Amino acid sequence: MNFKNKNVLVYGLSSSGEWAAKLLLKLKASVFLFDDNLEKLKTKHFKNCYLVQSLNENFISQFDYIILSPSIEPDNENVIIAKQLGIRIFSELEFASLFAKNYVAITGTNGKTTTVQLLTALLNKKQKAIACGNIGYPLSKAVLENKKQIKVIEVSSFMLENAVSFHPHIATILNIQPDHLIRHKSMEEYAKLKYNIFNNLTANDYAVINLDNEIRPKQQTMLVTYSQTRSADVYLKNGAIFLHNNKIINKNELNIKGKHNIYNVMCAICFAYILKVKPNDMQLVLKNFYADDYRIQHVATINNINFYNDSKSTNISSTLASVETVKGPIILLLGGSNKFLNYNELFSNLSSRVNYIFVYGEISNDLETANNNKFKLKKCRDLTEAFENATKVAISGDNILLSPATASYDQFSNYIERGKKFNELVREYETKTKQR
Repeated sequence: MNFKNKNVLVYGLSSSGEWAAKLLLKLKASVFLFDDNLEKLKTKHFKNCYLVQSLNENFISQFDYIILSPSIEPDNENVIIAKQLGIRIFSELEFASLFAKNYVAITGTNGKTTTVQLLTALLNKKQKAIACGNIGYPLSKAVLENKKQIKVIEVSSFMLENAVSFHPHIATILNIQPDHLIRHKSMEEYAKLKYNIFNNLTANDYAVINLDNEIRPKQQTMLVTYSQTRSADVYLKNGAIFLHNNKIINKNELNIKGKHNIYNVMCAICFAYILKVKPNDMQLVLKNFYADDYRIQHVATINNINFYNDSKSTNISSTLASVETVKGPIILLLGGSNKFLNYNELFSNLSSRVNYIFVYGEISNDLETANNNKFKLKKCRDLTEAFENATKVAISGDNILLSPATASYDQFSNYIERGKKFNELVREYETKTKQR
């Protein structure tokens, strides 16, 4: 598409909005910037862009295109006006993808970041690849800074809301579990958005499919499959992961643990196979791959008590996977801001190895109600108090696990800040223990 001399509004000055504006300037568009938080307009400095202080129907009608940051919700009043006026609306993802020559895409409720990072590492063994998208490195930025690399895009449901022409050569949906229902209103709408990643695949493209779930593209496309229980291109046999007849790695050689991470590894192998990474190279990368912090991160062992930080677990299925992965008796720390998830599902499926639960934050009352006396549970004021209570009841061999099952926005700016706080609490506890 030609954006030269077009009037384009970039709505939302998050990182993706900023880089969309930079890409538009490169394309010689007339770029207008707006954010519902007008303070952002004061702090952002863009040459050759017009700062918009307010929007109305007459002003909106003068734009040829609007590019939305993922944070802008579909029921936003200005977005609704633009749609009624027939203005073409792009997500930053779709807009940037028009200028990304070589990209693949991964979405799902859980495991996106780990799978994207793992695939990028596999590709970088012989090729050039960059992890981008929802991982914190906008696709617009990747297009401007890394033109030749394969773009391995982490795609969120928010990014798929306005992505009509988004067309990766290889795509997958890792899983679909309840999440983001405040924004998407229903599981049906949430799932529909996830399936948008397949919309433009053709018979010359690939869908990577987990045969152990029911997620499939509706149209004909080439398939590469993986499974822990069935015959597939990538499969599990005698404790090892195979690609066709090639043994890739024993699962106990992986540094990332848990059934959910085995699926992530298998999916990444499927992508790497399509992109012609050799099995021997896959094995070398997999043996040396570690997940980012705050993903079932072992922080310390103090007096034979293990401390695990899984602050990244922001929904029920992710927390259940974490509990399954950590072996032995568990003291679980839960809580945070309300996402209106059904926590009856959490307590109905929690392992009996969970001996205590300490809840905190905005959803502590909901968690107490959903527990219905199934587990020993105590409400706490905040994460610090929950941590202190956990250390008081912990005995040798216990695992104190932070796996909140929800977002962090009631008391922290994001899961990273929450994770850092937990690690600080562990270090403080270790220091106090040594001083006794």
